[in-house]
Amino acid sequence: MRRSLCLLGLCVAIVSTSCNKPKPPKSVDIKGKVTLDGKALPDGEVTFALESGGVPSVLPIKDGAFSGQAKTGKNRVSISAYKQGPPLSTDPNKTPTKKNYIADRFNSATKLTAEVSEGGANDFTFDVSAK
Repeated sequence: MRRSLCLLGLCVAIVSTSCNKPKPPKSVDIKGKVTLDGKALPDGEVTFALESGGVPSVLPIKDGAFSGQAKTGKNRVSISAYKQGPPLSTDPNKTPTKKNYIADRFNSATKLTAEVSEGGANDFTFDVSAK
């Protein structure tokens, strides 16, 4: 009898702790537009990263538009676009480097955010600049 009560208590403890866990964020469809200095960004990428952490969603931008999936919740958004830069002086093959030409305040030091919701339109517009 005592063994049965211990087993019952253990089952209740497991069930009660598993019920209190927050649900993980879902991936939902998103879309949007990105303009650079007032014109559609020809090529680039937009990154949606949950402020609570996890694997970010990196979506390609083509002709100012992007679409794909991101996790629900408050996301930090960064936008990048690259052009060829000079090769490294130590590179014997003289391979061109990639240089991000979007201002840091829209990528490495971004303050852009987006609230991705499970039932919302999730249609975002971001206006960025090169300077």
